[in-house]
Amino acid sequence: MKRWAVPLIGVLLFMTYLATGLVVVAPGEVVVVRRFGKAIRPPLEAGPHVVAPIGIDRRDRVRIDLLRTIELGRDGPEATEYLTADLNLVIARGVAQYRVADPIAHVTSTGDLEALLDRIGEATLARALSRFTIDEVLKASGSAIAFEAEKALREEVKQRALGLEILSVRLAEVRPPSEVRPDFDAAQAAKDGVARRTTDAHTRAEVLKTQTSAEASTRTREAAARADRAVVLARAKAERFEALLEESRRDRALTVERLYRDSLKDLLPKVRRKVVLGQDEAIDLSIPGLAPEE
Repeated sequence: MKRWAVPLIGVLLFMTYLATGLVVVAPGEVVVVRRFGKAIRPPLEAGPHVVAPIGIDRRDRVRIDLLRTIELGRDGPEATEYLTADLNLVIARGVAQYRVADPIAHVTSTGDLEALLDRIGEATLARALSRFTIDEVLKASGSAIAFEAEKALREEVKQRALGLEILSVRLAEVRPPSEVRPDFDAAQAAKDGVARRTTDAHTRAEVLKTQTSAEASTRTREAAARADRAVVLARAKAERFEALLEESRRDRALTVERLYRDSLKDLLPKVRRKVVLGQDEAIDLSIPGLAPEE
């Protein structure tokens, strides 16, 4: 081997070693660089970067655009049971969605992060379910329970500085244990029947209330119309009386005779007897005791 070969190989190896400091970060991820165990801020974003070679800097790639999920509770033979506020057992499963919000805190967190998050999630779900009764848990849509679990999980993750952001928590399943499910179903059916009958009664009451209100309104309008007619008739009679009074002041006898003849016109058609007069006979329809004025 020639003398210059060994130095050349050494230079090539050194250059290769230095080349390990070239880091290309893909879109949607960052690289956390730890130099002698201490993280360097800020993380490397998308694009080429030059850092210290391997052995001096440690590099961890973290996807920050990835939406991650974790199940809260287990299903199957080892399904997780939770205690409600009224000391009943329910089987529940939830799904939490999260993403990495602080890459450095995420990388420097100690232990198995997935296992830790699983334990925290089950604990927060247990606390959320313990605030509701069995009826509320089984009949509710789950949004209130999921909201309580999401709030508690977000607070726990923040206190532990895991570098994660909890985006949402939803309940995938809530049911009573299989051993007592028939009893729960029967009780629920009875409660549903009571609720249905109560709703029907309220509906009928509203219908009757509407009908009664409409009938009362109709009768009120009819009574008002009758009252208006009575007032109009009373005013007409009063005006007629005032007119007759004025006439009687001018000619009392003529007015009395007119009233007398008007009364006979109304009375005679109602008389069932008929009086047949001869050709030369006359009938006196004058008012007894009323002498004509001269």
